[in-house]
Amino acid sequence: MRQNRLNIAVIGAGGVGGYVAARLINADLANVTLFARGKHLEAIQKEGLKVTDVEHTFVVKPQISPQKGHYFDVVFVATKSYDFASACEEIKAFINDKSIIIPLSNGVDHKHVLSQYLANGVVCDGCVYVISHIKESGVIFKKSPLFYLLFGNSKQTEKMVILETVLNKSGLKSKLSDHIVYDCWKKYLFISSFATITSYLDLSMDMVITEHRDLVMQVLEEIKDVANSLAIPIDEEDIAKVVKQAENVPKGSKTSMQLDFESGKKTELESLTGYIVKEGKRLGTKTPLMQKIYTVLLKL
Repeated sequence: MRQNRLNIAVIGAGGVGGYVAARLINADLANVTLFARGKHLEAIQKEGLKVTDVEHTFVVKPQISPQKGHYFDVVFVATKSYDFASACEEIKAFINDKSIIIPLSNGVDHKHVLSQYLANGVVCDGCVYVISHIKESGVIFKKSPLFYLLFGNSKQTEKMVILETVLNKSGLKSKLSDHIVYDCWKKYLFISSFATITSYLDLSMDMVITEHRDLVMQVLEEIKDVANSLAIPIDEEDIAKVVKQAENVPKGSKTSMQLDFESGKKTELESLTGYIVKEGKRLGTKTPLMQKIYTVLLKL
């Protein structure tokens, strides 16, 4: 383990976490430990972690087990939101009050949730734009050049600045944002609305925006209203960008939550739909359509 380098942990070796860890390891600018599970972990231990990118293909050999008495400078939590409790249990013995924890999962309440699980550590807000998934055990496939990671906290530290540099030098376009909460909500506006509606209607994103635009617009307005009640400046321009983004998705594209419902897997319903409904109630902000859809999806 080299000295004077950031010690980084990535919890979750899926499309997001696996890709971030692999690029960091390949650049060799930090000491990286990857937390993985199941057959994916077995394949990584045996053959390494393979990444097929639009630019090139490479294989890395991740450090899997953290060393006793070892503390991480940075922890990326790249699990699904419903796995936060177990992720924090895995990592809590390896963080101290100077460790930076950055969630990379879909949602806008992760800083609050992670702070409840972890007594130590500086929990940031974070979000990432990337289209990648586990192609097979031990293999990550990234099918688009898109990658942009944003993170931040109201109090920025020197370690955060160093991390931003390490990420960018590793080929992971990143920004230490002064407006990270707003940045996360802009992504959430798209993810929440289309995950919710595609799961409800069981239609692809292109069909939803083409055939059910009024429904889309109402959901987007309800999410905006909740954001505004929290003093997050989501506006009509942000909504217009989401609509344009949806109009440009490839035909037949489905959301991750929709696919999870189809396959009977656990879903991120609470983070992507339930959160808006519950915050709306708490704030006195009406979300009748989201409430209706949430009630239906709860029964699936």
